[in-house]
Amino acid sequence: MSGDTMESSLGEFGQDGEVFDADGPSEHRRELADRLIRRLNVKDHNSIFEMISAKAYYSGILLAILTFFYWIFVSSANDSSELGVSILMDFGFADVAIVVMLLGLTSAFFRDYSRELGQLLPSLISGAMIIVCGFYFIEPLVYGFVSNELDIQTAVWRSARLGVLWGGVTYCAHFLVDASLLLWLKQFCVNHDIDISPAAEERTRDPASESTA
Repeated sequence: MSGDTMESSLGEFGQDGEVFDADGPSEHRRELADRLIRRLNVKDHNSIFEMISAKAYYSGILLAILTFFYWIFVSSANDSSELGVSILMDFGFADVAIVVMLLGLTSAFFRDYSRELGQLLPSLISGAMIIVCGFYFIEPLVYGFVSNELDIQTAVWRSARLGVLWGGVTYCAHFLVDASLLLWLKQFCVNHDIDISPAAEERTRDPASESTA
Protein backbone atom coordinates (compact mmCIF):
# COMPACT_ATOMS: atom_id res chain seq x y z
CA MET A 1 0.00 0.00 0.00
CA SER A 2 1.45 3.36 -0.99
CA GLY A 3 1.83 6.29 1.37
CA ASP A 4 -0.55 8.40 -0.72
CA THR A 5 -3.27 5.78 -0.53
CA MET A 6 -2.88 5.46 3.22
CA GLU A 7 -3.02 9.22 3.74
CA SER A 8 -6.09 9.62 1.54
CA SER A 9 -7.93 6.84 3.35
CA LEU A 10 -7.01 8.19 6.74
CA GLY A 11 -8.02 11.66 5.66
CA GLU A 12 -11.48 10.44 4.72
CA PHE A 13 -11.71 8.59 8.00
CA GLY A 14 -10.99 11.86 9.77
CA GLN A 15 -7.80 10.81 11.54
CA ASP A 16 -4.09 11.26 10.92
CA GLY A 17 -1.52 8.55 10.58
CA GLU A 18 -0.42 8.79 14.19
CA VAL A 19 -3.38 6.78 15.45
CA PHE A 20 -1.85 3.65 13.93
CA ASP A 21 1.33 1.82 14.81
CA ALA A 22 4.11 2.98 12.52
CA ASP A 23 5.54 -0.58 12.32
CA GLY A 24 2.38 -2.11 10.92
CA PRO A 25 -0.31 0.32 9.82
CA SER A 26 -1.79 -2.07 7.26
CA GLU A 27 -2.42 -4.72 9.90
CA HIS A 28 -4.11 -2.26 12.24
CA ARG A 29 -6.27 -0.90 9.44
CA ARG A 30 -7.35 -4.37 8.43
CA GLU A 31 -8.16 -5.20 12.04
CA LEU A 32 -10.23 -2.04 12.24
CA ALA A 33 -12.07 -2.92 9.04
CA ASP A 34 -12.79 -6.44 10.32
CA ARG A 35 -14.03 -5.07 13.65
CA LEU A 36 -16.35 -2.62 11.91
CA ILE A 37 -17.76 -5.35 9.67
CA ARG A 38 -18.58 -7.51 12.68
CA ARG A 39 -19.86 -4.75 15.00
CA LEU A 40 -22.03 -3.02 12.39
CA ASN A 41 -23.15 -6.37 10.94
CA VAL A 42 -22.17 -5.54 7.35
CA LYS A 43 -23.61 -8.37 5.28
CA ASP A 44 -21.98 -7.59 1.93
CA HIS A 45 -20.33 -4.76 0.01
CA ASN A 46 -23.59 -3.43 -1.42
CA SER A 47 -25.16 -3.15 2.02
CA ILE A 48 -22.51 -0.57 3.01
CA PHE A 49 -24.08 1.97 0.65
CA GLU A 50 -27.54 1.41 2.16
CA MET A 51 -26.21 1.61 5.71
CA ILE A 52 -24.35 4.86 5.06
CA SER A 53 -27.49 6.39 3.59
CA ALA A 54 -29.68 5.15 6.46
CA LYS A 55 -27.32 6.35 9.20
CA ALA A 56 -26.95 9.80 7.63
CA TYR A 57 -30.71 9.96 7.02
CA TYR A 58 -31.60 9.28 10.65
CA SER A 59 -28.95 11.68 11.93
CA GLY A 60 -30.42 14.42 9.72
CA ILE A 61 -33.89 13.71 11.08
CA LEU A 62 -32.63 13.90 14.66
CA LEU A 63 -30.78 17.15 14.02
CA ALA A 64 -33.90 18.73 12.53
CA ILE A 65 -36.07 17.54 15.43
CA LEU A 66 -33.61 18.86 18.01
CA THR A 67 -33.36 22.19 16.21
CA PHE A 68 -37.14 22.62 16.24
CA PHE A 69 -37.30 21.43 19.85
CA TYR A 70 -34.76 24.04 20.93
CA TRP A 71 -36.48 26.77 18.94
CA ILE A 72 -39.97 26.02 20.28
CA PHE A 73 -39.35 24.87 23.85
CA VAL A 74 -36.18 26.77 24.80
CA SER A 75 -35.49 29.94 22.83
CA SER A 76 -39.17 30.82 22.24
CA ALA A 77 -40.46 29.64 25.61
CA ASN A 78 -41.57 32.05 28.32
CA ASP A 79 -38.64 31.20 30.57
CA SER A 80 -36.90 34.11 32.26
CA SER A 81 -33.16 33.90 31.63
CA GLU A 82 -32.46 36.05 34.68
CA LEU A 83 -33.63 33.27 37.00
CA GLY A 84 -31.50 30.25 37.76
CA VAL A 85 -28.35 31.51 36.07
CA SER A 86 -25.73 28.76 36.13
CA ILE A 87 -22.87 29.16 38.57
CA LEU A 88 -20.66 27.61 35.89
CA MET A 89 -19.73 30.40 33.43
CA ASP A 90 -22.85 32.42 34.39
CA PHE A 91 -24.86 31.06 31.47
CA GLY A 92 -28.59 31.63 31.16
CA PHE A 93 -30.85 28.65 30.47
CA ALA A 94 -30.89 29.12 26.67
CA ASP A 95 -27.10 29.27 26.61
CA VAL A 96 -26.86 26.24 28.90
CA ALA A 97 -29.03 24.29 26.45
CA ILE A 98 -26.67 25.11 23.58
CA VAL A 99 -23.63 24.16 25.66
CA VAL A 100 -25.22 20.83 26.64
CA MET A 101 -25.98 20.07 22.99
CA LEU A 102 -22.45 20.90 21.84
CA LEU A 103 -20.70 19.08 24.68
CA GLY A 104 -23.03 16.09 24.45
CA LEU A 105 -22.47 15.78 20.71
CA THR A 106 -18.70 16.17 20.98
CA SER A 107 -18.49 13.77 23.92
CA ALA A 108 -20.38 11.06 22.05
CA PHE A 109 -18.14 11.59 19.01
CA PHE A 110 -14.97 11.23 21.07
CA ARG A 111 -16.27 8.20 22.97
CA ASP A 112 -17.32 6.29 19.84
CA TYR A 113 -14.11 7.03 17.96
CA SER A 114 -12.04 6.11 21.01
CA ARG A 115 -13.85 2.79 21.22
CA GLU A 116 -13.02 1.93 17.63
CA LEU A 117 -9.44 3.23 17.62
CA GLY A 118 -8.47 2.26 21.16
CA GLN A 119 -7.28 5.77 22.04
CA LEU A 120 -6.98 7.08 25.61
CA LEU A 121 -7.20 10.85 25.20
CA PRO A 122 -10.59 11.07 23.39
CA SER A 123 -12.25 8.97 26.11
CA LEU A 124 -10.65 11.12 28.79
CA ILE A 125 -12.00 14.30 27.19
CA SER A 126 -15.38 12.65 26.64
CA GLY A 127 -15.65 11.74 30.31
CA ALA A 128 -14.89 15.30 31.38
CA MET A 129 -17.55 16.64 29.00
CA ILE A 130 -20.11 14.19 30.39
CA ILE A 131 -19.48 15.51 33.89
CA VAL A 132 -20.09 19.09 32.71
CA CYS A 133 -23.31 18.05 30.94
CA GLY A 134 -24.45 16.20 34.05
CA PHE A 135 -23.79 19.27 36.17
CA TYR A 136 -25.88 21.47 33.89
CA PHE A 137 -28.63 18.83 33.87
CA ILE A 138 -28.84 18.55 37.67
CA GLU A 139 -28.31 22.24 38.47
CA PRO A 140 -31.93 23.37 37.82
CA LEU A 141 -33.20 20.62 40.13
CA VAL A 142 -30.86 21.84 42.85
CA TYR A 143 -32.17 25.38 42.38
CA GLY A 144 -35.75 24.13 42.59
CA PHE A 145 -35.53 21.74 45.53
CA VAL A 146 -32.76 23.30 47.64
CA SER A 147 -33.03 27.03 47.06
CA ASN A 148 -35.74 29.54 46.23
CA GLU A 149 -34.11 30.52 42.94
CA LEU A 150 -36.64 28.52 40.90
CA ASP A 151 -39.97 26.90 41.65
CA ILE A 152 -40.03 23.12 41.47
CA GLN A 153 -42.16 22.94 38.31
CA THR A 154 -39.82 25.23 36.38
CA ALA A 155 -36.76 23.37 37.66
CA VAL A 156 -38.11 19.98 36.56
CA TRP A 157 -39.18 21.36 33.18
CA ARG A 158 -35.73 22.84 32.58
CA SER A 159 -33.93 19.60 33.45
CA ALA A 160 -36.36 17.61 31.31
CA ARG A 161 -35.64 19.78 28.27
CA LEU A 162 -31.90 19.54 28.84
CA GLY A 163 -32.22 15.77 29.13
CA VAL A 164 -34.08 15.54 25.81
CA LEU A 165 -31.47 17.66 24.04
CA TRP A 166 -28.59 15.74 25.61
CA GLY A 167 -30.03 12.34 24.76
CA GLY A 168 -30.95 13.45 21.26
CA VAL A 169 -27.49 14.71 20.32
CA THR A 170 -25.96 11.54 21.79
CA TYR A 171 -28.02 9.32 19.49
CA CYS A 172 -27.33 11.67 16.59
CA ALA A 173 -23.59 11.38 17.21
CA HIS A 174 -23.82 7.58 17.18
CA PHE A 175 -25.47 7.66 13.76
CA LEU A 176 -22.95 10.16 12.40
CA VAL A 177 -19.95 8.22 13.70
CA ASP A 178 -21.27 4.95 12.27
CA ALA A 179 -21.90 6.65 8.93
CA SER A 180 -18.36 8.08 8.81
CA LEU A 181 -16.86 4.72 9.81
CA LEU A 182 -18.85 2.96 7.11
CA LEU A 183 -17.70 5.58 4.61
CA TRP A 184 -14.10 4.84 5.58
CA LEU A 185 -14.76 1.09 5.36
CA LYS A 186 -16.22 1.49 1.87
CA GLN A 187 -13.17 3.43 0.68
CA PHE A 188 -10.80 1.00 2.38
CA CYS A 189 -12.38 -1.96 0.60
CA VAL A 190 -12.23 -0.14 -2.73
CA ASN A 191 -8.57 0.81 -2.29
CA HIS A 192 -7.55 -2.75 -1.42
CA ASP A 193 -9.95 -4.70 -3.67
CA ILE A 194 -11.66 -6.31 -0.69
CA ASP A 195 -15.01 -7.95 -1.37
CA ILE A 196 -17.27 -8.41 1.65
CA SER A 197 -19.26 -11.57 1.07
CA PRO A 198 -22.17 -12.85 3.14
CA ALA A 199 -21.16 -15.26 5.86
CA ALA A 200 -21.37 -18.86 4.78
CA GLU A 201 -24.48 -20.59 6.05
CA GLU A 202 -24.16 -23.61 8.26
CA ARG A 203 -24.11 -26.67 6.01
CA THR A 204 -24.56 -29.32 8.65
CA ARG A 205 -27.51 -29.82 10.94
CA ASP A 206 -27.77 -31.48 14.30
CA PRO A 207 -28.84 -35.10 13.71
CA ALA A 208 -30.84 -35.02 16.92
CA SER A 209 -32.85 -32.01 15.74
CA GLU A 210 -33.42 -33.62 12.34
CA SER A 211 -34.74 -36.80 13.91
CA THR A 212 -36.96 -34.78 16.22
CA ALA A 213 -38.35 -32.88 13.27
